[in-house]
Amino acid sequence: MFTKKEKIRHNVSINIPFLLNIIQMKDRILRIMEHEGISPSKFAEEIGIQRSAMSHIISGRNNPSLDVLTKIMQRFTYVDTDWLLFGKGTMVKNGITKIEEPNLFRENEINPPIVQIEPEYRKHAEFSKPEITTKNTGIEQIKYEERSSKNVSKIMIFYSDNTFETFTPEKNKKE
Repeated sequence: MFTKKEKIRHNVSINIPFLLNIIQMKDRILRIMEHEGISPSKFAEEIGIQRSAMSHIISGRNNPSLDVLTKIMQRFTYVDTDWLLFGKGTMVKNGITKIEEPNLFRENEINPPIVQIEPEYRKHAEFSKPEITTKNTGIEQIKYEERSSKNVSKIMIFYSDNTFETFTPEKNKKE
């Protein structure tokens, strides 16, 4: 049986190599990002995890979970598993080069370069100073046509408690 001091020393001696491996694993993940030339947020998007989770891993707040490591290995198949997990060997698997994703803009057999036979010349439009014309304004007369008089026959007010009131003007009342 261990004494209290021996137990603490025993636990510390077991956990320190594990913690060093995790710190190194964080650095290895950063190295993959550097190799890919992508930011941590893009890396998180690529492997399908939250950006905040990636930020916590990089800052050292959280350790990468088995799920995160599995997603890294599935997405970046050229990364050697032993290197990622234990730091043994090289980052790239033996005999495998980085697999490039298809690119719509890369010139190859599928997307041959576009060659123009005749150079295209642009037509240059000449700009001239616009002519400013003044409009001859005169006095306009506005005619007001009287319309037939309309009289209010009923006013209804609806309240929020679903009640209403109806007002009808008195016919003999003059203002």
